[in-house]
Amino acid sequence: MGYRRALSFGWARRDTLAVVVIALTVSFLVGAAVLGVALGSQTTAIAAQFETPYGIDDTGGSDGAAVVELTVAEATLDGEQVTVVGVPDGTPSITVRGRTVEFPPPDPGVLAGADYRGAARRVSVGDRTVRVQPRESRPVLPDSWYVTDPETAAAFEGASAVTIRETEARAETPLLSALEFFVRGAAELVRLLQLATVAAGVLVAVTIYSVVRITVRERRPDVAVLRSTGATPFQIYRLFAVRALALTAVGTAAGYGFGLILVRAVVNAAVYRGLPTTLSARVTEPVLAVLLPAVALFLLVGGLAGLLAASRGATGDPAALTGHERPDEGGLRDRLGSLVGTRLVGWDALVPTAATLSVFMAALLLLTAVAGAVGPLADTGETVTQPDAPHPIASSVPTAYADALRAQGATASPEILLFEVYDGDPIVARGVNFTAYRALSGVELARGEAPDAENEALVGADLARSTGLSPGDTVVIGGSTDASVMRLELTGTFSGEGIQDDQLLVSLPAAREMSSTGRDAVQFVRTDGLDVDAAGTSTIVVTSARVATENGTPGVAVGVTNLGLSEATREVEVRLGDRTRATEVTVDGQRSARAFVAFADLPDGTYPLVVGDVRKNVTVDGDSLVALDADGAGLVVEAPARAPTGSTPAVRVLRNDRPVAGATVSVDGRTATTNENGDARISLETTGNITVTAENGGERARTTVAVAPGAARAPILDVTVSPDAPSIFTRPEATVTARNPWIEPIETNLSVTAPGVERTEALALDPGETAQFAVEIPQRPAGSYDVTASVETGASATSTYTVSGDARLGAALAQSGQFSGGGGITQAIQVAFGNIEVLVLAVVSLLGVMTVGSTTAAFTRAVHTAKREIGIRRATGAGPRSVFFDVFVDALKIGTTAAALAMALAYLAVRALLAVGELRVFGLVLEPSLSPAIVLGALACGVALSLVSATLAAAAVVRSDPATLLVDRHIPTPSGSDE
Repeated sequence: MGYRRALSFGWARRDTLAVVVIALTVSFLVGAAVLGVALGSQTTAIAAQFETPYGIDDTGGSDGAAVVELTVAEATLDGEQVTVVGVPDGTPSITVRGRTVEFPPPDPGVLAGADYRGAARRVSVGDRTVRVQPRESRPVLPDSWYVTDPETAAAFEGASAVTIRETEARAETPLLSALEFFVRGAAELVRLLQLATVAAGVLVAVTIYSVVRITVRERRPDVAVLRSTGATPFQIYRLFAVRALALTAVGTAAGYGFGLILVRAVVNAAVYRGLPTTLSARVTEPVLAVLLPAVALFLLVGGLAGLLAASRGATGDPAALTGHERPDEGGLRDRLGSLVGTRLVGWDALVPTAATLSVFMAALLLLTAVAGAVGPLADTGETVTQPDAPHPIASSVPTAYADALRAQGATASPEILLFEVYDGDPIVARGVNFTAYRALSGVELARGEAPDAENEALVGADLARSTGLSPGDTVVIGGSTDASVMRLELTGTFSGEGIQDDQLLVSLPAAREMSSTGRDAVQFVRTDGLDVDAAGTSTIVVTSARVATENGTPGVAVGVTNLGLSEATREVEVRLGDRTRATEVTVDGQRSARAFVAFADLPDGTYPLVVGDVRKNVTVDGDSLVALDADGAGLVVEAPARAPTGSTPAVRVLRNDRPVAGATVSVDGRTATTNENGDARISLETTGNITVTAENGGERARTTVAVAPGAARAPILDVTVSPDAPSIFTRPEATVTARNPWIEPIETNLSVTAPGVERTEALALDPGETAQFAVEIPQRPAGSYDVTASVETGASATSTYTVSGDARLGAALAQSGQFSGGGGITQAIQVAFGNIEVLVLAVVSLLGVMTVGSTTAAFTRAVHTAKREIGIRRATGAGPRSVFFDVFVDALKIGTTAAALAMALAYLAVRALLAVGELRVFGLVLEPSLSPAIVLGALACGVALSLVSATLAAAAVVRSDPATLLVDRHIPTPSGSDE
C-alpha cells in the first residue's frame, strides 16, 4: 500500500469508532426526521378536511380578491356589550367544506340577532334608535352578533373593516384554521429538525477531528517522509481531507440504514407495549428535504475537521515530525494543569468534550421543556371524553357533566380545544369557563381583568410575549373546525405552568362558534377530587312516571335517561301503593327510553306512586289509573285571584285535573251549577275577600277571591313542567295555560321567567278562550328551580321542578365513559404532537447513545496522546486497574468542568434561539426552566457520559501490551520493512 493511499484509506480500530459515532449521529437525525415529518404528515392528514381558500383580513391589506367586506363594531344593548356587524346588501355566498354559506341579509336600521329571543322592539343604543329583532342562524357569523347594514354599523363605537378574501396563497388568518395550524406547525417542526442538523454537525466535526488528529500523530514519520520528498502542504491537506470525507461518508451511509431500523423497532415496541401510535417509519420527499442538506453539511464539516486536524502535519517543520510529540506544551493543558492537575488525560480533551456535551445539554433542555409543558397538565386529575371518539377533538360530552361533578364536591372544567392561526402563527386556543378553569389548573390573572362576556378573552403570558398581544387589543380570528369570524377583546393576561400560558382562553359560547361542538356540549371535561372507587352503579335515572294504558291494561309508563356515555342497564322498581314491580331497561349512552309496567286488578282508591326520584299520587277510577294534582286533593275550584266588584267570572271545578259537570258553586248564598266543561259563572257583588265553594259527590273545595272596585281583569294562569324529574341533560318544557274567565276580551303581555329564560308574548283572549304557550328551559345542574308566568295586571302562577340524577354520575363515569388519568391537554397533545411518547422515547434513546460515542472519540484522542506514558507505567509494574483509576479521576475533573461549561453554552444557545422566534412547535414555545433539579440532573448526566466515554476510550489502550504502547505506528516503506 502506498503512502498516499494508506494515509487516505488505511483503517484502524479508532476509525471504526469514528464511523460508529457518525452513524449514530446520522441515525439520530434520520429517526427524528422520519418521526417528525410523519408526525406532521399525520396531523395534516387528519385536518385535511378543513381546507379552505378564504382568509380574514382586518388590516386593510389587498392580498386576494375580496368576497365580502364587513363592518364590525361594539354596542351596548340592555346593559350588555354586543357585537354589531354590517353586511353589504347582495353579499355573495361562499363554499366551505362543500357547503354553500349564505350571509344573513341586512335590514337598514335593524339589529337582528340569532340569539335574541324577545319580541321585535325599538331601543336606544347610544344616540341612535334602532329596531331589535330575531334572525335566522347562519354559519360564519356568530349567532350572538347583531346583523345590520354597513352604514348603521359604522355609526357605532370602534367600527372597523373585516374582509373575507379568497386567496391562493396561505392566509395569515384563515377562515377555517385547523389545517393551516397543522401545516404551519409541521413547518416549525421541520425547522427544529434543521437546527438538530446543525447540532449533529458539531458532533461529526468533533469526532472527525479527534480521529484524524490521532492518525496525524501516529503517522508523523510518514508525513515527514512525504514532506521531505517534495509533498506540498496542499497535498498533505488533501490526503487527510479525503480520509475525513471517507469516514464521514461511510458513517453517514451506515447511520441512514441504522436510523430506519431503529425507528421501526421503536414503533413496533410502542405497539407491543400498548402505546397508541400510527406513525409511519417511511422515507418520503419531506424527509429527504431534511436529510439531503444534512448529508451535505456532514460531508462539509467532516472535510473541514480533517483539514484542521492535519494542519500541524501539513505546515510544521518536517524535521520536527520525526520525534516524539509532546502533548500541547504551553497550551490549554499547561494552563489548567497548574490549577487542577491531571495524571494521564490532558485538558486538551475539555474543548471537544464540552462541545459534544453542549449538544446533549441543549437537546436535554428541550426535552425537559416538553416534559415540563405537558407534565403539569397531565397531573390535573382525570378527563371525561366520549368513549368511541377517535381523538378528544372529535369527542362530545355534555357540559352538564361539569355541573354534576361540582355538585359532588369535585373540581371540574368543561373545555373545547381550538387550533387557530393568527397573523401567520399557529396558536392553541381553548374554550373555557375561566372560573372553573382557574380552579382546576391553578392559573393566575397576571394583568388586566377576567373576561365576563362572550367576546372577551385572556392571552397567556408566553403567548403574549411571542405574538406581541396585550390587554386592550382586539383580535380577529377564524374558526378552528367550523368556519367562523370571531372578534375578541383581550381583557388580560394569565400565567401558569408549562404550556398553559401559551394559550388563548376564550369563552365556551365563542369556542362553540369556532368548532363543530354542539350546543350544550364540550369536547372533554377535566376533573379532580372525585371519588370513583364506588363505580358500579348504573348511570340510568328515572325522569318521569305517568299513568297509561297499553293493550287495554292500565299501568305506569316510566321515562328513563342514561346519563353516561356508554350503554347501561338498570333494574327500575315501580311502587304503587303496597304493590312493587320491577322491569329491566337497557339504554344507549346519553339517550332516553320508555318502559311500561302493568298494574291490573287494583281496587278503586288513591295510591302513592314512587319510581326513582318521581313521587306522586294516582287514583283508580274504574279500570283506569288517573294522576292526581300536586297536592293530592281530589276536588279543586279554580277562580281569579282578583276581580272587580259586580263582575261575573267563570269558575271552573276540577277533579284529578278533569272537569266536573254538575258541581254546585256557591258565593254568599248564591249558587250555580257547572256545565260539561266544569264552568259556572258567578256574580261577585260584595267587596272584600270572598270565599267561593264547590261541592260534588260529598267532596268540597274552597278558594278566595279579592273583590275590589276597579280591579283589573286578568287571565287565570297555570304552569306545568315536563318531564317530572328532568335529568342534567334534559331541556325541560314549561307549558303555560292562560284562560279568560271574563265576559270581556283580554289583551295583555304574558311574561315567563325560568332558569336562563326570560320571554314575553302578546296575549289576546276572547271570553272563555284558553291559550297555551310552550317554553324550552336550558339544562341545569341538580337542584330545584321555579318557573313563573305573570301578566301586567298582576296575576301569576309558579311551578317548581327538580333536576335529579347527578348522584349516580361520578361513581359511574369510570365505567360509562373514557375516564382516564391525565388532563385533556395531554390527550390533545397526542393530536397536535402525534404519539409524543414514541417520539420522546426514540429521541432520548438515540441522543444518549450518540453522545456517548462522540464523547468517547474525544477522550480517545486524549488517551492516545498519553499512550507512551501509559506504556511506561505498565512496563514499570502499574496494573490496568491503577491506570483505569487515574483515567477515571482525570475524566471526573475534565467531565465536571466540561459539563458545567456545556450547560452554560447550551442554555445561552437555547435562549438565543428563543429570542429570534425559533423553538416553537405547533404554537407552543419550548422554553426550558432551569430548576435546581434540572440543572443538577443535566450536570450529573454530563459527568456520567464523560466517565463512561473515558472508560471506553481507555479500555483498548490500557489492556494493550506495554511494548506496543512505546512504539510509534507508521506506514511501512515500499519494500515492506519497518522504519
